[in-house]
Amino acid sequence: MLAEDQLYLLSCIFATRADAKNMTRLASKFKDSQDFINAIIILWPEYDEPKNLKFLFVDSVQEDSSSDEDLMISLINGDSDLISMVELDPEEVTSRVNDVKHHIDSELQTLEVANNGKDLNWLAKRIIYCNNKCPENTLLYSSLWDDIKTNNINFQNWINNVVLPLNSLNERLRKSIKIKEFMEMDINDVFQLILATDHSGNNHNNIINHILDELLPYLRYRSSVDAYSKFLEDWYTIDRFDFQYPLQTELFAKLFNGIKNDLIDMEKDNFYKRTLEIVFIKSGQGLKHSDIVNLQEVLKHIPNEIKLSNYPNITSKLLISYLDSINLFLPQTDLMTLYTIGTEKEIGQKMHFTSICNETILTNDAKISTLCEFINQEHKEDDKDYVKIFNKLSREQDLSILYETCLSLGKFDLLETLGQDETTKDNKLESTLLEKYFWQFFKNETNGGSKRPGMIKCQKILTLLQNGSKVKSYSNLEMLLEVSDTLTNYSMNLGKNVIFKPSNILDFKEDPFKIIEILLENNPQMYKSIDINLSIIEKLFIALDNDISTVTGIESYGYNKLLSMHIDHSLVNLDFQFALKQCNELIQNSKYACEFWFSILQVGKFKDPNWIDNETPTEILFMQMRLLSQLLQVCPVEETEVVTQQWSEIEIEIASRDLIHDKYSLDYSNSRSASNMFNTIFT
Repeated sequence: MLAEDQLYLLSCIFATRADAKNMTRLASKFKDSQDFINAIIILWPEYDEPKNLKFLFVDSVQEDSSSDEDLMISLINGDSDLISMVELDPEEVTSRVNDVKHHIDSELQTLEVANNGKDLNWLAKRIIYCNNKCPENTLLYSSLWDDIKTNNINFQNWINNVVLPLNSLNERLRKSIKIKEFMEMDINDVFQLILATDHSGNNHNNIINHILDELLPYLRYRSSVDAYSKFLEDWYTIDRFDFQYPLQTELFAKLFNGIKNDLIDMEKDNFYKRTLEIVFIKSGQGLKHSDIVNLQEVLKHIPNEIKLSNYPNITSKLLISYLDSINLFLPQTDLMTLYTIGTEKEIGQKMHFTSICNETILTNDAKISTLCEFINQEHKEDDKDYVKIFNKLSREQDLSILYETCLSLGKFDLLETLGQDETTKDNKLESTLLEKYFWQFFKNETNGGSKRPGMIKCQKILTLLQNGSKVKSYSNLEMLLEVSDTLTNYSMNLGKNVIFKPSNILDFKEDPFKIIEILLENNPQMYKSIDINLSIIEKLFIALDNDISTVTGIESYGYNKLLSMHIDHSLVNLDFQFALKQCNELIQNSKYACEFWFSILQVGKFKDPNWIDNETPTEILFMQMRLLSQLLQVCPVEETEVVTQQWSEIEIEIASRDLIHDKYSLDYSNSRSASNMFNTIFT
């Protein structure tokens, strides 16, 4: 017993000296001795090369056949310090052995890990002991554990799932957390350490790999204390994820893949539901292509039978389809919005699609092709994987909204593009919408000038209509724009402070001549512009889809009505000669002279207030008399009495005058005789 104690003391001394050679010899003596191992754990120098302990892992140690005394002498080898220790009294030797063991036991107590349900072998304790002394180097003993062969699965799991993750965590966070401290930490504190990461860094791939290397092994090591349940309950939640950074989606996807196979079936269902919920609620706007790919890969592993209690229609298939739509067509939307749209009534879906079209075209009108592709995708009948978003709208309604948006924004070049695209071309729909917006712009414009914004839009729409139609020429709209522009050259008022607008033209469809009347009333100089007004009335008839033949040619009703109007306004402007000339032309066409007889009669009754003594010049009286004679031949029978009476009044007036010395004659020289005057008037 004394010799054994003496050898134990020698082993302690050799341990402190890191004397691997002598300790190797003693190892065969203290085979399976826990005291011997404990001495090495505590007494071996912390900073010594770990590989020097490799002797403890030799598969077969050659036993020393020497007796204890011979072995002792060989080990002492003349060392005076060792000799004095051996020569101690037996009681002193025993006392020292007890003291050393007490010290070692005390140190070993400090290595005990609270709430650790897994036994640690001696090497793990040695690693913890050295780490307590040197926390900045978690992998101090890596050279040894990488070099040895051990069948201790628990130890290997401990290295892989505790030590290596901690080393990664320390390096990443620039901390020096001790192994024992890490093992004793509350699980949520560890999760906080690992996952509380700045998400805005550029090197996110490296960060993600570190997080996964830290978290997943730790979860597996702590699985006996419901680590997965705590993680899913407290950390795998909606509040913990926000896919605004690539780190978030990639980390989420890799966490999902790392955890799903470690769970039992019941846990998997809850895990899948939680995953589905996070993807649905937290997939906001601005997802990048890589984010969408990551999320779709996650969803592909979730059975389509998994559904959310609050959103029973949400499935992995639906979200995969929605993510495709976001990726390809609707980058500024999110899953929640798309789901909401899908549940809306028709009017709500129309509003949403209008908003999408409006925002897309205003932001980047080159994306019009993307909207077209989206519409085509929405109405593909052979794509079973695609879930329609605007499920209450037909293809015609989608196209109508797109066309109307382009029209309302004045994007006529885009309309031309749509008309050339066979996938979105719909001549009937296009013409209907173009006509609708033509009238909208036309009616909203306050001035018909061709350079006014509204009229420019009308002209562009008209061009699109004419280019897209092989049946209709739209000459009426063309004439409407032309005559609207023409009328802007003149004063046009409907009343006091009531400006004539282009749309007012439409109010006179039943009688376009009223526009000529307004024109003549507001522009006195126009009474002589018969050709101009004739052109205007012809355009008005075409523009208003009236029978153009009624105003075409000098024998037409319209032309003769125009003459009568000019006759009336000539008299208003006191231009008897011009009025008389038009009367002569009107009388030549007895068909319409009969209808407009009253205008001719007014010329026959005309008196110019500027004439001397307010008396009609004699020559004018003869002209009026001749005109009334012609009128009697064409006027309505029932009106002959009125005309005859006026003719008689003129005859009496002429008879009352001295034609030889006529002071009311236009010929002041009185050089012409009455006979000559008669010859002039009546021949």
